[in-house]
Amino acid sequence: MKTPCRLDPAALDEAFACAGRQVADGIVPFVVLAVADRRDLVRLEAFAGPSAPRIHVDAICLLASITKPIVATGVMQLVADGQVALTDSILRYIPESAAPGLSEVTIWHLLSHTSGIPDVDLRQLLLDGVRRVDLMRLVSGTPPRFPPGSRYEYASSTYDLLAAVFERVTGESHPVYLRRAIFEPLGMVDTTFDPWDRLGDRVAPLAASAVPGGDGPWGQMPLTGEQQHSFSELAPAGAGLFGTARDLVRFGRAMLCGGELDGARILASPYVTLMTREQTTGSLGASPDPLLAEHYALGWGKPDPRTSPASSAAFGHGGITLTRLWIDPEHDLVFVYLSGIWDHAPRPVDLVLQAVYGALR
Repeated sequence: MKTPCRLDPAALDEAFACAGRQVADGIVPFVVLAVADRRDLVRLEAFAGPSAPRIHVDAICLLASITKPIVATGVMQLVADGQVALTDSILRYIPESAAPGLSEVTIWHLLSHTSGIPDVDLRQLLLDGVRRVDLMRLVSGTPPRFPPGSRYEYASSTYDLLAAVFERVTGESHPVYLRRAIFEPLGMVDTTFDPWDRLGDRVAPLAASAVPGGDGPWGQMPLTGEQQHSFSELAPAGAGLFGTARDLVRFGRAMLCGGELDGARILASPYVTLMTREQTTGSLGASPDPLLAEHYALGWGKPDPRTSPASSAAFGHGGITLTRLWIDPEHDLVFVYLSGIWDHAPRPVDLVLQAVYGALR
């Protein structure tokens, strides 16, 4: 393994300037950017545009799908404690479901996005004011569209089935369990499914891409008080966490250090290795165009060796709100990029991450 070396904050000037230009040029409304190594935070800055003038480094951002590796870590804690097996059928934890084919879906399938259960539109659920009990009924009542384990198909809502594992095994809801088992030990004081109860004045605004999945214009997407309440009550286990860059750095450093930070161990090292090992090998993540092939572990994404400068040991996750947490053990690197555009192409994040790798020696 490459010998880790501490980054000089000044070496990151171009990467941080790149983020600043994105905001100045109106490509994104704001950016909170952080880079760290296993020892400490190296550099943290916020860039605020005209539509988000109150953004500072302590902004509470919708992390979106960065929620997944955090929930996955909680599941792996239960596996490491001998309370859950990755090969368990999900029906062991939601026996009341009668959806055809669900008995074949395991925890491994859910963590690796190979369950075959189709996704639901989270944004539409919010607009419709769907409650959590309705979401669980919808997801647990939907049969797989293809044989579990036969191919990869990304789905956020299936992580809500994993939330049922916490409730059945520990008697706690997933927000309560994650706070007790991960956030509090790591000092992630601003990470929550409900930021409006005590952190409302720091919650970053949301925007929406004019063309879903595109990188063109975007417009404001304010949440009404009723939608805020609905989002908090829904607490989507695959996309519902809010938090700061500083909190994500602490989680990333814990994973970089094999599951421990500042004396608090949240996961045994062998299980960090297991959950960050690519699972979509062979035909699972294959595509006719190799550049479109999927690279996924258990709750974590993996780099494409054709286009990424990251090491094969690297892992991370992005979110639909233009967010990313990226960790590279061989380069002693934790990278956090937070913005707030719903369904924007990830190119702005990619460019800044490329510039961070360009600063490594």
